[in-house]
Formats: sequence, C-alpha cells, structure tokens
Amino acid sequence: MPFGVPDYHKTLDFFHVGCERPHAYFIPYKDRESALREIRDESPYFKTLIGAWDFKFFPSVTEIDDPLSVEFSEEEKLDVPMNWQHAFGRGYDVPQYTNVSYPYPIDPPHVPDENPAGVYRRFFRLSQEELLGKSIMLTFEGVDSCFYLYVNGEFAGYSQVSHMISEFNVTKLVHAGKNEIRVVVLKWCDGSYLEDQDMYRSSGIFREVYLLKRDIARINDVYIKCDTAKDFSYADVYADIETNGGLNVGYNLADAEGNNLLSGTSRIEKSGRLEIGRLDFPNLWSDESPYLYELTLTAGNEVITFPVGVRRVEIVGNVILINGKGVKARGVNRHDSHPILGHATPMEHIKRDLLIMKAHNCNMVRTSHYPNDPRFYALCDRMGFYVCDETDLECHGIGIYRDFNPLTDNPEWEAAYMDRAERMLERDKNHPSIIMWSVGNECGPGVNHKKMVEFFKSRDSQRIVHVEDESRRAHSVDVQKSQGKDMPVPSETYREYIEIESAMYPPISTLKNVYLGKDKKYPMFLCEYCHAMGTSPGDLKEYWELIREYDNFFGGCVWEYTDHSAVVGDNIYADPKYTFGGDFGEHPNDSNFCVDGLVYPDRRPHTGFLELKQAQAPIAVRYENGVLTVKSYRYFTSLSDVSLVYTVECNGKAVKSVRIGELDIEPLGEMSYGVDLPEINCGTVTLNVYAKQNCETEWAPVGYDIASWQFILKEDKKNETVRYSGASIVEGRNEYTVEFGESTLTVSKNTGLITSLVHEGKQMLAAPVVPTVWRAPTDNDKNVKIQWEKNKYNRMETKCYSTSASIEDGAAVISAQISLGARSCLPLMRMKLTYTVGTEGIRVECDADVREDAPTLPRFGFKFLLPEHFEDITYFGYGPYESYEDMRLASRLSLFKTTATKNFESYIKPQENSAHYGCRFATVTAAVGHGILFTADSFSLSASHYSAEQLTEIKHNYELVPEKETTVIIDYRNAGIGSNSCGPELNPLYRVNEKKINFTFSFSPEFTGNIDPFAKITKM
Repeated sequence: MPFGVPDYHKTLDFFHVGCERPHAYFIPYKDRESALREIRDESPYFKTLIGAWDFKFFPSVTEIDDPLSVEFSEEEKLDVPMNWQHAFGRGYDVPQYTNVSYPYPIDPPHVPDENPAGVYRRFFRLSQEELLGKSIMLTFEGVDSCFYLYVNGEFAGYSQVSHMISEFNVTKLVHAGKNEIRVVVLKWCDGSYLEDQDMYRSSGIFREVYLLKRDIARINDVYIKCDTAKDFSYADVYADIETNGGLNVGYNLADAEGNNLLSGTSRIEKSGRLEIGRLDFPNLWSDESPYLYELTLTAGNEVITFPVGVRRVEIVGNVILINGKGVKARGVNRHDSHPILGHATPMEHIKRDLLIMKAHNCNMVRTSHYPNDPRFYALCDRMGFYVCDETDLECHGIGIYRDFNPLTDNPEWEAAYMDRAERMLERDKNHPSIIMWSVGNECGPGVNHKKMVEFFKSRDSQRIVHVEDESRRAHSVDVQKSQGKDMPVPSETYREYIEIESAMYPPISTLKNVYLGKDKKYPMFLCEYCHAMGTSPGDLKEYWELIREYDNFFGGCVWEYTDHSAVVGDNIYADPKYTFGGDFGEHPNDSNFCVDGLVYPDRRPHTGFLELKQAQAPIAVRYENGVLTVKSYRYFTSLSDVSLVYTVECNGKAVKSVRIGELDIEPLGEMSYGVDLPEINCGTVTLNVYAKQNCETEWAPVGYDIASWQFILKEDKKNETVRYSGASIVEGRNEYTVEFGESTLTVSKNTGLITSLVHEGKQMLAAPVVPTVWRAPTDNDKNVKIQWEKNKYNRMETKCYSTSASIEDGAAVISAQISLGARSCLPLMRMKLTYTVGTEGIRVECDADVREDAPTLPRFGFKFLLPEHFEDITYFGYGPYESYEDMRLASRLSLFKTTATKNFESYIKPQENSAHYGCRFATVTAAVGHGILFTADSFSLSASHYSAEQLTEIKHNYELVPEKETTVIIDYRNAGIGSNSCGPELNPLYRVNEKKINFTFSFSPEFTGNIDPFAKITKM
C-alpha cells in the first residue's frame, strides 16, 4: 500500500486481521516445577518485549505517509506498557476524563478525521535454535483503541477491542538475528463507540507484549469443567482440548499439597475431551477457602498448568447459591488505573489492590467496565474473590434511555458485540473465581445483548449472566405501566433473558418495595451502590441491613475502588499533585467525577473504606446483660482464625482488657461469652469489642482488626445545672464587657456577637464568634448545593435587632435578638442568643426559627476563629476517624488527641471533612498553655487550618494554603453524608431540616494544665 495505513479502523467489516482465534490464557513452560512457580520469564518459550520502545507521535493518522518510513530519534522513547498521554511534557496529547459524553461527534461508525496516532518500534533477536521447530506467536494483551502491526517491513495484521488479547502468528515474518516490530496505534476507531466507559480516555500499548515460541504441534485451547454431585460427594473433572493436529496429551491432576490424584494420556486429533476422572468428596473452592487443584498438561516439549477450583454456582428459586450456600457479595468495582502509567497495571500493583480489598472484608470484584489484565484472575482464584467479568462494552453517551439503544439494538453491530463477548469468555473461562459474565455496562437494551446472553449460556452453563441494562429497563417499564403510561414495549421483551435483577444506586425504599422478598422472581444484585466519592459513603449501614435480611439479596459492588488521577509535579513521588477532568484543558470533561474511590490513587484507604470494612464484616457481635453473642456470617469456614478482645473504658481510658481465644464457631453459627465487668463509677463506660486475626495472612498480620463494635454501658446523666457566678458587666457605647475571674468577654451591642475573649492577658479569638450554616460542599452535596447556593447559604450575614444585659444570681446574662440572612434574600432564620457568663465560663443558648420554605441546611453551629498556635485538640466523641451522623461505623466514642494539622482529610477535591460526631467535650489548646474547653450534651466538632470558604473555592488539595489560625466549629448538627454524588438522596433522618433549633453549649478559657473536662461535663 503506497500511502498511509489501511482503513480497517473506519468500518464494521474488520475487527481483527491476521489474528489467531481467541483461546484460554496460558503460558507454556519446560517442566512442571517451573510452571507451578508461574514466573513466566523463567519459561524458555516466553520472551518479553516490554521496555523502552522507539516512539513517534502524530496529531493525526493522516500525517503518516508510510508507517515503514517513519523515522525515530534516539532520544524519543516511550515505555511499554503505559499510555502515551501520561508521558507529560512531550506533547503527546493529554489525558481526557469523561464519563458519559463521547469526546468526538457521535456519528457511528465514523471516527474523527483528526485521529491522533502513535508509531512504535521495537527490535528483538531470535536465534536459529529458538526458531527450529517452533511457531512464533506475538501477543498484545491490551492496546487502546486499535493498531496495525508490521513485522520486518511486512504488514502482519490489525486488531481492535482495547482490553482484550490480540495474538499473531508471525513465524513466516521473523528470522534468525535482529527483527523489527512496528505498531501504529490509533486513538479512535469504530470500536471506540463501544468503549465509552467512565474513565480517562488514554491511548497506546498499555498491557504487556511478548513472544511465545510454541511447538508446531501444540495445544491451542483448553476448557476445564467440573460437574459436581448434588450433595458435593464427588466431582467429575474433564477438559475440552483443541490442537492444531494429532497430539498426545498427558494430564495430571494434583491436590493443593502436590499429591498426584489422577493422571493419564490421551490422543487428541484437533479437538477432543480429556476425561480426567472423579474426585471423591472434593475440597470446594470459595472465597473463604480458595482450594485449588492443579492440572498439568504435557504435549511435546510444552508443559501447561491450570488451577482447578471445584465449585458450583446456581440460582435456586430466587437465591444465588455457591456450593449450596446463599453467600453474600461484599464487592467493589475496579478499573485498571495507575496514576503514573494510566491504564497500565503492573503485577505487584494488581496484587496490592487485591490484598487491600481482602484486608477490608471484600470478597467480590466487578471488572468495570471491561476485562482486567489476564493475571488478575489467577490472583482472584488463589486469594478467594468472586468475579463479575464484564465485557469491554459501554455506549452510555449514545442514548441508553431510549426504548432501545441505537447500537445495542442494531443488527449491524451484532458482530462487534459478539466479538467482545467471545474474546472475554474464551480468554478467562478456566478461572473458578469468575461466577458471572456481564454483557457490558450502560449500553441500553437490545437484541445484541440477547445474542450475547445466548452465546454465554450455550458456551458456559455453569455461570450466571449479568444484564444490568435490561434488568433496569424492565423495571422501568413495569413501574411506568403501573402508573398507567402507554409503554411501546412490554417488559417481558427485556425479562425473557434476565436471570438476576441488577440495579445501580436504588433507594432503600425501592429495594424493599420492588426487588426484595420471597415472592420475587429473581435474585437481586447491586452492580453499583454507595458512590464512594470524596467524603463518602454515608449510607452503607442501611444497605447492609437489607442484604443480611433478605435471602434473595445477593449483595453488591460499591462504586468504586480507586480514585482515578493523572499525577503531575516536579517530584511525583515526594509531592504528587493529583489531577482530574479539565486540568489539561480538554473538552468535554466531567471534572472530578473520576475521583470517586475507596482509596486514593496511591492506594491509601479513605475513611469510607473503613466504613465499608465494618459494614460488611463477616462477623456480628451483640451485647446484652453481661453476655456477648458472636454471630458468624461465614458460609464455609469456622472462625477459628479469629480471636475476640474486649476492652472496658472509663471516660475513654481502658480499665480492663480481656482476650477470648479462638472463636470455635461453625459457619453461620453463633456463640455467647460472658463479660467480666469491673465496678466502675465514672461518667461514661463503654465496652469495645474487637475481632482480631490470630494467624498471619498475606493481607493481615496477627492482631489485625477485622472488625470492631462498641456498646455504651453507662453515660453521665447529671441533671444539675452549672450555676454561673462571679461576673460583672461594664456597658460601653458599642459593647458589653464582662469580667469574670482573670478573663474578659466582649459582646458587641451592634451585632449581638462575641467579639473578644481575653484570658490572662491572651486574646483567645481572632474574629467574632458567628452562627454558621455553610460547609464546603462534599461531592455528595453536589445536587443539594444548588439549592444551598441559590439561597446564598454561603453568603450569610447577621443582623442584630436588640441586645440587653443584666446580672442574675451573680452571673452576667447578655441577650441578643439577631437574624441570619443573605443579601437579596429573606432572613434564613431569626434567633435569640443568650450568653451566661461567670467564673465557670460562658454558656451559649440559641433558640432559632428557620424560615419555613428554606431548603435543608448543610449544618448549624457556631464558628470560632482561634489565633495562631491553637494547635492541640483533645475530644471525647466519635473518632479517631472523621465521623458524621450516617458515617461512623468505623469510629467509636472515646477520648482522642490530635492536632488541627492532622485533623484534616486531604481529598483531591477539597470539601467538608474530618468532623467528629457525638462529642461531649473538646479542648483546643496552644503550646504556650492557653486553651478553650467546649462542652455540650452532644455536638459535632470541626477543627482545621482551612476555612469552609477556602475549601469551597479551591479546586485541588495541592492548591490549599493552611491558615495560621484554627477554625473551630461547634455544630448543633452537621448534615449526613449519603452518596448522592451518584446515589440516592440523603436519608431524611440525616438532613438538618428542623424549623426550630434549640442548641446550648458552653466554653471556657483555661490553662492547659488546669483543664479537667470530665469535671465540667453536665447535662445542659
């Protein structure tokens, strides 16, 4: 071809040219020992091609006159695997994050004329010995979005489908000595319409590339199956084999301890079945006990091993059963995502992800929204994860809410859909961890999904097929029909090939009323729930109460595992600067909607992951009348690897700790243990119970906390009121000055606010104490904040109507009638403030009436700005993690110490964070000895070097500038968190929607050494 590259990427007529048929993933070795080690570089038949490749970027593929004539500079290299957009500073395009919107005009199957491309070159050497009697297979595990391959100046083939393997037989194109590969990768192709996933749109060779030197007569494909007896008393193991000619295949099945169980040899003529044999009373594979047998196949010079997991996945009635048990999916959605490499995920990176998930009580992964790196599944087999393997398929931006999707219901696209389904199933079919095939994500309903389901079921009857869009559409049609609306398509059109219900972010009420119960036809699976974006999620508890309650509620996968970001900066390791959509000037973009994970890009867990860990713990503990009852939510193994420790705390300090040994509790069983409580007369007594790992695992050391619970046995319920006295008032023209002990308080007559507090000559306030309703919106506030901003909650001012002062029983009492409102708006609330002052401190009583038509409030409290050096914080409340009304499962009521600097969760997009719910008292003190003690019946504490205003205005955490002062907010209530960045609206129970607010708290200036908070706690 004289000019340019072929045009296969522009048409639905070509998906793969010169590619091998899809088959099971495996690497051949020379012997069983090396095969079992699974270190593929040890195989003499494997040659990696990763490393620095020559690279040339073209803004448009039309600029490439001839791929074979492209010249490369010695300096211009690009690592493989990685996405070229992540090679910052080189002008290779930019990362672009978009969720739904296609980043080019929607005109399927046509792609933009200005289609960026990268030309790669790699040299490698082969010896004559390596070529003798061998077929040379060149494998690309993942290239986005499509590529043309040239070997030694000859066109070798074309392939698309970004997240799947493309394999080429290049035997006739290579020779002994130095060989050249050239690869032309295009940013867009017709297949890109099917890859509209919620992710960074990044291009290039992002998974591994290697050569396999295969025997000419060889095994091409293996499909292992296990048929179990109804009572699991035996399992028949067999394997369907495909070869490229007559071949003697030896087989050996060994147990996990290496003992040989079944062996033999069979002649395979192109295709045939190895009847490996029967296992009596086999060890079953599950998430709790991922027992793997090992099948070794020997053919010619090659040895291939496969892990074999005996397990049964089925739907009985409306319940999903694994090995006969109604297990629960404790899952997350996982993208391939790396802050430096893009979609490239090194093996250790994948393994680390899974270890972190295990440590947080996860047992399932949905591969959103494409098949993951092929080595991921082997790790899931070994570590014990259930997997929903999802086809590389999403066309969200093309109109999924029509009756049918113009691609999914278009027969012209059937072959493209089927190609993606086939390639995924054939590659991954031998992994016991995979319990579901998924037809894709947010593609809308249509006949092509039906064809995919029929293929999955015809090829594999031992797994469930997940069809979320059809399930959601069927439900939508049913609901609208029930409302009397004339729907053009009957719901059974969708339901005829659904076997499980699947949904995203349904409210609790919808789950109860529509999906759950014995009378429902299908099991329920939440493929996405509890959107974990920023300070989040806050609705886990309610979901998990339902999952435990209903047999047909299989569970779900939280969206999502990790924050997606492209890291930039002068030192990305010591000082990473995490970016998100729009940071590179790209359009369209969806801003920080990609920063929505349970872990940061560097894999540090968010507080939300700790919440999930507790919510889905496989153990539950309840306490009553001196007895702890432990319930196991395991289905296959005992709790013998778990020990129980309980600690009794008095006012936050441990007074007794007891270790209960191994929990000899059978699956789904429970056992009770007596608690030996000491005689305690202090104010607040708590019983803290910890389930701890008593043996080391890959993901947790001995002593690791699996879960914890707290029971409040006694609270200080004093009813006497502090009698304030010892104060005097001096009335000035514009203020009241109150002297009490060695302190002086000033209240403005013009504003009704406290403007000064001097203690032992030290000014304790850097600004007046003001009522506040504003918090920096969390990601979950993104919808309600529209109303907040419309009503100018972020621009509130006070108006004082009147003030008065008097001495009552030796106390100074100052009253102020004020309102809180914004310009151009009616007052949001009117309130009476009463300050009662004596040597005991200052009591603030607030009686507020909120405007009836006002939207729910972000918070209501009082803001103190404390001068520089007020750094140290002690609080008796829910910690040590940030805690809110609906997000405190991981926290407990106790006495904690921190600092204003440390008491900050640096979310990539700044927002409200690090409050502490249910505080009884808090002290904020300076290094020089001054401090303020805050007390109340219960309040939410916020203390930070960042104001709500700065957190609202600043786009990235690395742009924040800590203030010298410390902002302290004592909240009557701080609204719950929820997950409404994508999930349902915040539960009304956790909204600040009162129209009458009565809030009383006290504060007093102290010397640090004189503060005894528990002596001052009182029921106000």
